[in-house]
Amino acid sequence: MISERIIIEAKRELYMTNKTVKEIAYELGYDDEHYFSRFFKTNADVSPQIYRETVGFGKMQA
Repeated sequence: MISERIIIEAKRELYMTNKTVKEIAYELGYDDEHYFSRFFKTNADVSPQIYRETVGFGKMQA
């Protein structure tokens, strides 16, 4: 349940902001952005960067 909440918040940040993955990871309590990225990919089936590019802020910029 905690993992679900972290993923929901990470997706919201990736979708709504232009913060770096490192900034989002740190805000969610991860000191290592690579560990956070692996955690995100395991739970969301896509990397944070790909998520942003396909549905998030990055898509809005293109």
